[in-house]
Amino acid sequence: MLVLGVLGVSACREENPLEVKRISSTDEVWYGVGFGLAGEVVVFDAETGAVRSSAEGGGGTPRDMAVDPDGSRLWVLEENEDASGGEIRVCPFDEGAVGACAHAAWVDGGGALFATNEGLWVFEHATYGSRWKVLREGTIAKGVHAPRPASVWREGDRVEVLSYGVDDDRLIRMSGTLTENGLVVATGLDLGSPGERPPTARFVPLSADSGLLWDVVGGDVALRKVGAEGAEEAVMLGVGPGIDRIEAAAVLSGAAIVLSTNTSWIVQLGEENEVLGVTAVALEGEVRRAGTFFSRDLATVGDRALVATDQGVRAILVEKEGKAAFLDDRFDGSRLRGPLLVVRASN
Repeated sequence: MLVLGVLGVSACREENPLEVKRISSTDEVWYGVGFGLAGEVVVFDAETGAVRSSAEGGGGTPRDMAVDPDGSRLWVLEENEDASGGEIRVCPFDEGAVGACAHAAWVDGGGALFATNEGLWVFEHATYGSRWKVLREGTIAKGVHAPRPASVWREGDRVEVLSYGVDDDRLIRMSGTLTENGLVVATGLDLGSPGERPPTARFVPLSADSGLLWDVVGGDVALRKVGAEGAEEAVMLGVGPGIDRIEAAAVLSGAAIVLSTNTSWIVQLGEENEVLGVTAVALEGEVRRAGTFFSRDLATVGDRALVATDQGVRAILVEKEGKAAFLDDRFDGSRLRGPLLVVRASN
């Protein structure tokens, strides 16, 4: 059961998830948001890892977080000890300072979060199956039974997801829209069968009807370009064998980054998204296996990727559109943990 307290949602322009975020500009500042060793919510400098502020955790295991589009509030999901449920807490956020977090809602089973202007989308997965809900203006939009999302992004007034289907046997694009009559979920493109069981595919949107579908096939990483008609044939990266999972993928600085459980690959892409080269970066730690929902252990800002492992948060610098990549030794994230977000400061 999910119970909501009275909360408001500010109206503002949605941030474009594909917008190139640069932290080298003198008039822009970016903050990382994650957790500390004791489970506290931590705001840190995205370039150095230096902690700017923190707020006490609720005692559970951090599982997800989201930020309102206007950057005024953080939402934190903590899981209880036996992973049978969790608590959503909300924390005020202002110019790099996070305030004390308060109870917002309970989650039944596992959960994941995605914040929009309309409210906080809550994805649940429990013994009764999977449901999508929206918390808004002190009410809960009636939940809809729908497959759990493996990737999630915003497209106009819709929340788009890549799901594994009801039985984990299909890669399907789905969308959710909040209407006056409640939450409506629609099924879109069928992108075929996942390469592995259990599935581990991730989707990176490039435009309204195109994107990159990443998967594992035969112990190697596979890339399929997706258009309005569906997915093309797979291109193998040649980084196997022995790879069994992809946790997250993103685009940054004219390249793509793909994250497994202990390695990231920077993929140099051509004008038609063909693979021009691949650079591996060992993470010196293990990334949490996000088998139920999408991962929140990878965040990108311009030419920089932040990756959360069990040994700390690593910063990867990507140069010349993916032609070179390396760990940033100046970044100290040893006392930081995921899940992660990056938030732009107001100018």
